[in-house]
Amino acid sequence: MKRFQVCTLMLFSCCAWAKQMTDIEALQSAPTRCTYEYAFDMYGAHCGGLRLNKIPSLRAGIEILDFSDNKLQEIHDDTLSSYTSIKFLYLSENQIYSIDDNAFSYLTNLQSLDLSKNVILTLPETIFHLPTLRNLYLHGNPLLHLHLSKMQLSKPIRAPLELLDLSECKLKVLPDWGVLPQLYLYNISHNPLTTIDAQHFSPMCKLSKVDLTGSIDDLQLCDMRMTITWFQIRNVYFLLDDYTRLNSREFENCPKVAPPDNLNITYQECRQLYTKTQNTKSSRRTWLTIGGGLAGFLVGFVLLLYVMHRHNVAQTKKADKETKKIPPDGDKQASAVLLNNAA
Repeated sequence: MKRFQVCTLMLFSCCAWAKQMTDIEALQSAPTRCTYEYAFDMYGAHCGGLRLNKIPSLRAGIEILDFSDNKLQEIHDDTLSSYTSIKFLYLSENQIYSIDDNAFSYLTNLQSLDLSKNVILTLPETIFHLPTLRNLYLHGNPLLHLHLSKMQLSKPIRAPLELLDLSECKLKVLPDWGVLPQLYLYNISHNPLTTIDAQHFSPMCKLSKVDLTGSIDDLQLCDMRMTITWFQIRNVYFLLDDYTRLNSREFENCPKVAPPDNLNITYQECRQLYTKTQNTKSSRRTWLTIGGGLAGFLVGFVLLLYVMHRHNVAQTKKADKETKKIPPDGDKQASAVLLNNAA
């Protein structure tokens, strides 16, 4: 019996030791520095989960930077100034509370910025004027509402935002973004909104989906009637965790009013700006196509001239060689005289 107990204890100890070794090996195999790899034909640096408190010196030319799940607290003007080629920047799950005004101004190629799950106090206005920024994630910044509700942005916003995530930011009032002609996905879920005004959404003429989950539960039904009507008119899909309130008799009994003119005016302004932007893009593509065609034609023409020139040079050299092999007529006559004299 004692022998059995000893064997059991030894077996348990061996298993525990083996598990401990496995955990140690797993820790040793985890990356301890940034790694580099290609993703979607772009060169990226992966620094996530390293618990770093600053962005280390990285290779030049990176287009993707994953610095999520670290301990970064501040982003200064020069923090990212050496990486102007970045297109996708992931800074979620850090401890960021301060961002300098020009911290992102160097990132003129930036398309997606993820600042989720930080403690950001203020957002620099320059973010909203980045020329290629399409996706902005601000989810889970519980102190951001202290600044956003009072923020005065220069309008119209230059950034061509298509996705904006403000979920779980404790917003009571949505900020005034002005006209956002490219925006199609707007996530404002899980915010304690005290009002939801249709005027906020009318300058978003390409809007197709709004996530309102957990944000309008405490609002009066009739106060939402105009906004819900506007969504229905413009075919905007709005996401809720419970639609029963909107299907109730109470909501049906709310006064039905037509959208005021100011909603249609701002909507049409957005449409005009969107059309202008699309025409500019189309014109740019057309000129790039024409320019590319002309450049190709000129390169082909220059190559043709070069080939013809080389051919002419080769023909000239060949003719010169053949001419040197044939003696001049004077030499022939002199040779004949010498032969006659010798005879």
